[in-house]
Amino acid sequence: MATALLAGASAAAGAEVAGVPGTAPFSFFDEWAAALAGPDRTFLTGDWGGLRTRLRDLGIIPNLAFVTEVLGNPIGGRHQAVRESDELALSVTADLDRLAGWAGGQFQLSFSLRSGTSLSDQDIGNVFNVAQVCCGHTYRLVTVALEQSLFDDRVSVRGGRLAAGDEFLASPLYDIFVQTAFNGNPMSILFNSPISVDPVATWGVRARVRPIRQLSLMAGVYNGDPTLGDNDKHGVDWTMRGPPFAIGEAGVHLNQEPLATGLPGNYKIGGYYLAGKVPDQRRDIHGGSIALTGLSPQMHSGNGGFYILLDQMMYRDGGAGSRRSLTSFVSLVVAPDSSVNTMPVFANGGLVYRGLFPSRPNDTAAFGVAYGAFSSERARSQRDARSAGSTVGIQKYEVALELTYLVQATKWLQVQPDVQYIINPGGTGKIPNALVLGFQLALTL
Repeated sequence: MATALLAGASAAAGAEVAGVPGTAPFSFFDEWAAALAGPDRTFLTGDWGGLRTRLRDLGIIPNLAFVTEVLGNPIGGRHQAVRESDELALSVTADLDRLAGWAGGQFQLSFSLRSGTSLSDQDIGNVFNVAQVCCGHTYRLVTVALEQSLFDDRVSVRGGRLAAGDEFLASPLYDIFVQTAFNGNPMSILFNSPISVDPVATWGVRARVRPIRQLSLMAGVYNGDPTLGDNDKHGVDWTMRGPPFAIGEAGVHLNQEPLATGLPGNYKIGGYYLAGKVPDQRRDIHGGSIALTGLSPQMHSGNGGFYILLDQMMYRDGGAGSRRSLTSFVSLVVAPDSSVNTMPVFANGGLVYRGLFPSRPNDTAAFGVAYGAFSSERARSQRDARSAGSTVGIQKYEVALELTYLVQATKWLQVQPDVQYIINPGGTGKIPNALVLGFQLALTL
């Protein structure tokens, strides 16, 4: 398909400049070469011979991106290695107003292709994966969604195949990090609930209301079947056999206007609830330790938790609208019932400095610390197993630290050296602390 597109673009270019020797066959390649060299070009592959512009005029916005992460642990972990993971992601957004006269309508479609191996799973043994695109190494359909905006976008309803983590428990600051304890969403909720996060999507509907500019209220209900994220489903198992997973969030957004003189901040509080059955962390149906008996665990009805996300700009170099700034962030996720939740308490926090060096105003430096405490009931079951002769470790906590620097080399190229330190990998104290070094490379194609 790409070859046909390239051939078509070249033929069109040839028709426009017919009679000018030696120019037509190379017009597309000249544009692509200019994209490599031009600092103001947004995409590596340019305008596709004008196709991107024509699609945009119709209301169709395609995006193609590639991310690769190369990370190694020269010190610590179970053993030393270097691993690579990557993702090729395609998304298409259609403005239905421009395309079909549907006021306020938007259609979204996305795909993911991931490959590679996980350094955390294969070599370190920690639970907060050191790579952003660590997992789900397969091809899959992700988002298939319709969104309707009303009343100047004060009300928005979105439904279809959605990743709840794209909108809930999210902040643009998190995307700067490579370590999954920060990137995307605070990670403990993935251990405790079936929330869908990219590249996994499930059936769902989300409603958002912005009664005033400074306040947002959002709620969603999703299919809570955790098996829909299995690699062999490839995102096309569209059954609805799972229990409902509900989540709600309220946010206060200060000084977000382009010319606001105050420092911007975002303050969010939310909660979630799974209506289905969840297994006990420790006891089986006969009252004995699961680790000892191997019998089916006792099932509990429902499970929930709450969270707080805060980010606040602390310093801005320049007037209103300046990107050069220092912002702090904190998150706390609590799942109170330790009998059913793997990680009842999780917290992270950090600092993000955009334009740390005056000569590099578009670069971003970031530092973060994340802490997750394992369930006391889980640890009790592991102690019971140890007393019976098992060599299983007793999980207590894991800590991840990350220092990263994102170099915005061009609009389409990001190069990001990264340093991480994992304390108490796996939470058991059996694995040496690990130093992780590497980089992430991101291309907007």
